[in-house]
This record gives sequence, structure tokens and C-alpha cells, in this order.
Amino acid sequence: MSGLLSNAISGLQASQNALRTAGHNISNANTAGYSRQEVNYATRPEQNMGGAGFIGSGVTTTSIERVVNEFVTTQLRSDTSTFNQLNKYNTNIGKVDKLFADVSTGLSGALQTFFASLQNGANDPASTPGRQLIVTEAQSLSNRFNNLHQRMSEIEKSVNSEVRTVIAQMNSLASSVASLNQSIGELRASGNGNEPNDLMDKRDEALRQLSELISLQVVTQGDGDVNIFIGNGQPLVIGTQVSTFSVTNDGKIQLKGNNSVADVSGQISGGQIGGLLSFRNEVLAPSMNELGRIALAMADQFNTQQQQGIDLDGDYGQKMFRDINDPLLTASRVKHDGNNAQPYDRVIDVSITDTDKLTTSDYQFDIIPGGSNYLITRLSDNQVVSQGTLSGAYPNSITFDGISVNLTSGTFQGGDSFTLQPTRNGAGDIASMLQRPEDLAFAVPIRTATNTGNSGNGLISSGEVLSLVDKSGNKLPAFSTPGELSPPIIIRFTSETSYDVLDNTDPANPKHLNPPLRNQTFVPGITNNVFGTDIGETRIVGSGSRLGLPDGRSPVVLPNNLSAKQPNGYLAEQLNFTITDPVTGSISAKTLFTASGASAAQTAAQISALPGVTANAYTTATITDINIVPADFAWPLQLSINGESLLEDDGAIPTPAFLPVVPDPNVSESEFNDYLAERINGNANLQSLGIRAQSTTNPFTGAPELRLTASSGVDLDIRLTAPNNPANSIDVNDSTGNANVRLTGQNTGTGEQSAVTVGGRIDITMADGISLTTAPSDSPLFGDSTAANFAQSSFTGYQVALSGQPKTGDVFTIGFNTDGKNDNRNALAMVALETESTMQDGSLSFGDGYGKLVEEVGTKSSLAKINTEASKSLLEQTQTMRDGISGVNLDEEAADLIRFQQLYGANAQVISVARELFDTLLNAL
Repeated sequence: MSGLLSNAISGLQASQNALRTAGHNISNANTAGYSRQEVNYATRPEQNMGGAGFIGSGVTTTSIERVVNEFVTTQLRSDTSTFNQLNKYNTNIGKVDKLFADVSTGLSGALQTFFASLQNGANDPASTPGRQLIVTEAQSLSNRFNNLHQRMSEIEKSVNSEVRTVIAQMNSLASSVASLNQSIGELRASGNGNEPNDLMDKRDEALRQLSELISLQVVTQGDGDVNIFIGNGQPLVIGTQVSTFSVTNDGKIQLKGNNSVADVSGQISGGQIGGLLSFRNEVLAPSMNELGRIALAMADQFNTQQQQGIDLDGDYGQKMFRDINDPLLTASRVKHDGNNAQPYDRVIDVSITDTDKLTTSDYQFDIIPGGSNYLITRLSDNQVVSQGTLSGAYPNSITFDGISVNLTSGTFQGGDSFTLQPTRNGAGDIASMLQRPEDLAFAVPIRTATNTGNSGNGLISSGEVLSLVDKSGNKLPAFSTPGELSPPIIIRFTSETSYDVLDNTDPANPKHLNPPLRNQTFVPGITNNVFGTDIGETRIVGSGSRLGLPDGRSPVVLPNNLSAKQPNGYLAEQLNFTITDPVTGSISAKTLFTASGASAAQTAAQISALPGVTANAYTTATITDINIVPADFAWPLQLSINGESLLEDDGAIPTPAFLPVVPDPNVSESEFNDYLAERINGNANLQSLGIRAQSTTNPFTGAPELRLTASSGVDLDIRLTAPNNPANSIDVNDSTGNANVRLTGQNTGTGEQSAVTVGGRIDITMADGISLTTAPSDSPLFGDSTAANFAQSSFTGYQVALSGQPKTGDVFTIGFNTDGKNDNRNALAMVALETESTMQDGSLSFGDGYGKLVEEVGTKSSLAKINTEASKSLLEQTQTMRDGISGVNLDEEAADLIRFQQLYGANAQVISVARELFDTLLNAL
């Protein structure tokens, strides 16, 4: 009887538990994070009835558990984190995409309008209304840049504020998880290890909510506590211990716990915080940097072009936009780390050196703790762009990627850190500086002209200005005097394929420039630039003591064999070139050894083989005072240049008509020089050597001269065959002021020659960063290599080009543009900046740069939208899966209620039967 009653009571209790659990499920059907619970049963131990066997003793409730799938729960957290990251990223990038793409707010329309006004002004450079329109549009363009920067700054502030809000929520939820860990542990201990289901649900819901904010790694301990890790394993919650997030003033996110602080900005991903940081770091900051780079490049290019022109007042142009290296701007490009040690006296700034080399990245400048070594890292790709040691001597500059980090003064020490942002505020800093339309410099300060007496059809370009300043920023000599070109230039063709560039300050007596630009090669049929374009180019002028025909040189007597060579007296030398890469600063060296007795042409070819170095060789000689005694005409007579006989009757007696004689010439020396010049210039073999002749007069004495030039730099081998008489002579010099060497018939036997060799000279032009020293230092070829003026700047700051086919003696001039109000050459150069590739190593124009920015943001925005929709779909699928497993199904619960009610009633009926049996038994007794 008791067994029957006990079985019924246990069944009744199990039914009650099931009914209570079903009711609990139904009442929490809409509770966020609630997991359906179910009751688990087990039969009680059976009783041994002896010979009848074992009989059951009822049922017991073993547990009430949540219906959960940990894999699905983990997947739900992961999908929740991914969706919230993408959704937050998508929401914010859409704002920037709309800002850039909208014609009314973007930059494209403002750029087009500005350049259209420039083209209109260039079409009529004297028009004041046209100029005024440019001034107005320049202001409008500056305002558009400023407005875009301001709007993005507002977005940045909003993002930073939202980051702080999310961080506060993360701290709150992390604390909740830690508190729930403690509560769950306490209840598990008091409940014999059974889990408090509702608290477990609350903890899972807190974890899910936390995953909306950040990506988590959740690890369950054996005691039921959960540990939370973020990033690369940084602990957020360990049991009941919780770390806290904080945001520094410069936007870095730190995690503080166990008395340590870690910067986790680069480790955080997922959730809303991941979306915010991804947007800020991958879209907003690069977009602000790119827009700033465009503004900086535009301001720099227009300022440079404007300053290279002259305005309506005849003055050199002033800056069109604010100076990109204004001291206030350079200082604002550096952010000091808040952990830098005291004293806070460091003066550091960033100046822009080359807008074409600018990147869109920020940089981290760190001084290694415990020393003075430093590293500068480009944050966009984490590449070290500069490293070295600070000497402690200031000011000091570090140059890379088109910028210069200038350490002016202060206590720079190990552990210091600075963030460099060269372009971040460029769009906000640009400002139009011109107020008057007359200040627009549309004209070019130089003007070229062709001499009306030229016999050839050579042409000279109108000219362009390359720079008004030298490498150090100082005004170039050519533009140092207002209203003048210093010096004015005359280009004189010395042959159809060579010319000299001369100082025309005194038109009656042009002289060589300093350093000279002489014996330049002209190639017919192509455009020949006259000057160099390298702002750091230098030139070394051949001025050694043994050049040409030095004082003390005596003629030699040679057999009548034109192939017999005589030395030029040049010595072997060691030339040491030092090459500094202007971009990387790396230094290399190259040593050349010249051959003893080598001609200038040979040595120049050896030097020109070195990259960045050009050697121009040439040889000059002058023949004067040609005298032959009439009584000696019976003797064979000849004059030869480099093995070519000049007198027509080689070995015979020339008629007196060809020679000036002593004391009563039948023909003038000038006429005889004309004859020799004709013979030399008509000789094909001499022409192939670049040798030419000009019959002229000495500008000081008026005496006749025959000037010889070898534009190739070969030695000039001059020989005289004459009767044995000192009165038979010619004088030879090297045209540079050295004393004459006299060739005579004295002491020459029959068929012998009096000869002399005139050596050439070499001018070396070296690119920026290349220098030369010689051994010995007092070079026989180039002079004292230790002298301050050994290598002189040859950059003029302007360029002209020659073309066509000039003739010998043709002249072209370059002077100042004294009346340039109708000159639009500089205006056209400004218009050309619209399509000229002036950014990113010459690969992007202003429009291309902005178009690239719009395209990149638009592509990312479109992709973010697609990814967000896909992520939302995945999250919904996972949520549905979770609800299918853990969610409350009211239909199922209603059916369970009926089933459990019936079970309860059946067990109650068993109790009723047991009672009746017991009553019957009592009545029977």
C-alpha cells in the first residue's frame, strides 16, 4: 500500500515540476535571451520483492535545464558582432560618400568652375573682369575645401563621441558579466552544482549585448565562470575580475587591469566599436589626408606658378593661396604623445618639401627608450621610412616622402613619441590670398627674340620659367633685380651645329657666363633645350694649369710624316665622384682614372659614362702672324691641321698670290686666313672631327687671326713645313690667354716639320647630389678642387629651346619681358595644371586625385552596403536557428500543459485508489 502511494506522490511531484517549468517557459516567451527549460526525470531505485522479483518505486526529477546549443550561441555572438560592425561602418561611410559625390557639396564642380575661369582669363589676359572672376573663384574653391574639411571634422567628432559612449557601455556590460559570474558561482555552490538557469540566460544575454559592441572570445571555466578575451588575447573578464576600457585625448583606446595599461587600439575588431574604428581609420582619416594632399598640392603648384610670372604692375607674382609652410601650419602637423617625459619644451614641426612625393599616410616618430636612436614609421603600411641617431645638436631635419621633420630645440629623449600628420588639415588650412585682379601674374618674365640679320631658319621658343629660387630657397641671380634679367643673354651660333651662350650686358662685347656655357651641340631637326632643369645642377669649368697650350711649351721638330703623333702633355689623374641620392640620402662613390696623354674628347667620354654626369670637351687654337720669306719659296712649304694639308700644292712651290710675304706681301694676311678657313671648313675629314675655322681679327689689336675650334675636344695638331729660316714662321696660341708658340723653319731639315699640339678643355655638368674631388687636388685639367667655387651652380631658373636650322653667326637673345600685359603664357601654364600630373610621383592630377578619392569611398560604401545586407541575413538565420533550439514555442508548451495536466490527474487518481484501498483495509480491521 505504501509503495503505491509513494509512487503516486513521486509522479505527482514530477508532474508539478513539469507544469511549473512549462508555465515558466510560457511566461518568459518574450523575455530577451531567455532559453526554454525542460525537466529531466529518472526512475527511483526498484525494490526487491524476493521471489516475485523487483518492483518500481516511482520517479524522481533529476534536473531542470536550459535547452541550449553552445555552438549556435557562439555563432550568434560572432554573427551579431560582424553585423553590428558592418552596419555601423556602412552607416557612417554613407555620409562621406554622399558628401563627396554630391555636386553641391563635393569638390569636382568647384575645380571645374575654377579652371574654367582661368581659361577665360587666359583668353584675354588684360581683362579686369576676367581676372576678378578668377579671384572670386579662387576664394570659392578655398571655401569648398574648408567646408569639406569642416564637415569631415564634425563627422570625426561624432565618431569619437560615439566611441566614448560605446566604451562606457562595454565597461558596464563587462562588469555585469563579472557580477553574474559571482552570483552563478554562489548559487551553484548552494545548489549542489545545479545551474541557475535564469542567471545563465542573463549572462548569455549580456555576452550577446557585449558582442554587439566588440568581438569576443569566450572561454568557460570548469567552475562555470566565463572568461572574456578581446583582440590578441587581452583579458577583459577573468572570473569576477574585470578590466576597464578608457579613451585617451588623442583617441587611443586603452585597457586597464591588474595594475597595467595596454593600448588596444590596433587590436580591437568587431561590433560597433570595430565599425567605428574601421571607418575612422580606413575611410575618414585617409579621406581627410587625401583631400588635404590635393589642397596642399594645388596651393603649392599655383603659388609656384604665380610667383614665376609677372602681374599687371610688372612685379613678380605673390602667392595665390596661403603658404603651405606657414609656421602656424607646420607646428599643427605634429601631435605630442601625452606620455612624453617632462619638460614639455620640445619644438618640432613638419614642413612640406615636395607635394609630388606626399602620401596620404600619417607617421609615427619614436625615439627608442634608453638612447637617442629614432624610428619613423609610415602607418599606412607600417614601413620604416627613416631611422638613425639624433646627435643632440639642433636644429636638425629628417627628410622623407616629400616632408621634412624639423627638430628645432628642446629636450628630446628616449621614449618620446610623436604622431606626424602632414596632410590631415590641408583642406582646412587652404585660403585664397589674392585681393586685386591686377595681382594675377599672367605674363612670363622672360622674352626671346630672333636677330633680324640671321641667315638661317632657326627658331627659339618663347621661354618658360622653372623656378625663381635656388635649392636653398634664395632668389636666383637671373631674377634678383626687379624689371631685369640678370644678365641678359645672347645665343651665338659658332657653326651650324654648335653655339655659345653669352652674357649680353654689354651688347658690343658679349662675354662668357659664369660658369660658362660654351661649345654646346645643336642637333638639327629636333628641339634642343639650352639650359638644364635640375635645380641642384653644378658645373666645373676646365681651368687646369696644363690645358691648351700652357706657357713654356716649345714646338718640336718631326719628320714629314703626318701620322707621327706628338704628346699633348696631359697627365693621368684620379677623379673621385661622390653621389648622394636626393631621395634616400644614401651615398656612393665612383673613381675614374684618366689616361696620360688622353685627349679631352677621350677623357670626356670616360666621364660622361657616369650616370648624372655630362662632360663637354672642346679645343681652341688661334694662328696669327703668318710670315714667309719670298726668297725661300723654292723650298717645299706646307701647313697642316691634324694630318690634313691645307695648301693646295702639297710639296710644291705655292705662288706668291697665296702667301703674305716679308717685307712686302702681295696679299694680305686676312685674305690668306680666309683662304685657310675655307680649306679647313671644306675638309670632310676635319669636319668629322668637329674642327672648324673662322677668319677674324683680334678684338683688342685688330690684327688678323685664324681661330680654330674642335667641338669634339680632339687635340689640334698644327704643323709647319718651311725653309730653314727663322723668318719663316707662324704663331699659335690656345685662345685662352696663354703665350704664343712660334713654329718656324729654323733648324728644320729638308722635309721636316715644326709642330705643336694644343690640348682641349672639359666642362663637367653634374646632377644634384654629385660632387667631385681630384688627386692631386690641384688638378692639371680642372684646377683646385678644394676651392669654394670649384663647382658652381649652373641652374638659371628658366628654359628656352632652339629648333630649325640656324647658320653660323645667327644670333638669338633672351631678355626681360618689360611690357607683358597681353602675355598669357603663365596663365596658360596655370590652366595646364588642371590636367598635369603633379601628385603621387607624377601619376595624378588634382581632378584625378579627387576622382580616385570619390571612387574609393564609393566602392567601399557599395561593398559595405552589400556586406551589411549579407551579414544581416546570416544573423537572422543564426537567430532563427537559436530560436528553433532555445526559443519558447507556445503551441508546444500548450500541448505540454495538457499532457502534464493529464499526468498530474493520473497520479492523483492513483493516490485516490490508494486511499480507497487503505480505507477498505481499515474498515476490514
